[in-house]
Amino acid sequence: MPSTKETRTHRPEFIFIGGHPAIDFANTLVADRGLPQELLLSWSDVVDWLSRAKLCPDASLDLPVGRGVKALESVIELRRAWERVLSQLVSGGKVSAAFPGRLNALLATDTFHETLHRDGKKGFRLVRSSSQLHGERLALAVFAREIALFLAAANLSYLHRCANTRSCVLYFYDTTKNHRRQWCSVAACGNRHKVAAFRRRRATAHR
Repeated sequence: MPSTKETRTHRPEFIFIGGHPAIDFANTLVADRGLPQELLLSWSDVVDWLSRAKLCPDASLDLPVGRGVKALESVIELRRAWERVLSQLVSGGKVSAAFPGRLNALLATDTFHETLHRDGKKGFRLVRSSSQLHGERLALAVFAREIALFLAAANLSYLHRCANTRSCVLYFYDTTKNHRRQWCSVAACGNRHKVAAFRRRRATAHR
């Protein structure tokens, strides 16, 4: 069966600043000059993202020719639902009643087993078997599992949206020691904020 071998799209680099793969997945929609900018423009982009996030090997995500568009739509639809949940959470709301059911339906499609392996002379570790899913079903199960892991383990009071709410739409999970992180990136929005504040002070001094 021939698989999709799409030409890579011309897009900005993926952003991995969220502190968790589930948050980085939401951050595949960014803002450019205040306008939404999609980073997942083709199925190849989804495959590339999962590979760079070290969540899934490329070969397991191959699709028959012609399935890429529909598969991409299903991933984008899940991300949109996840973004709505994140927006509710950072505003002090709760996860909608329907969302866990949606995740559970995707998780139920996957089967795996775990085996105990030695790790060094005294330690042990659990190793998860490879999934039997392929293509978009595998991708959706992987995304659903990462979101479920985040919701199950995260302290949601440390979930934030970048303080630059005027032109940035990125989320992050604050894992810093003092939990005082404000920006998606100090090098990006943090520096822009400092420059803007400096200019305001300078303008005030001149007046």
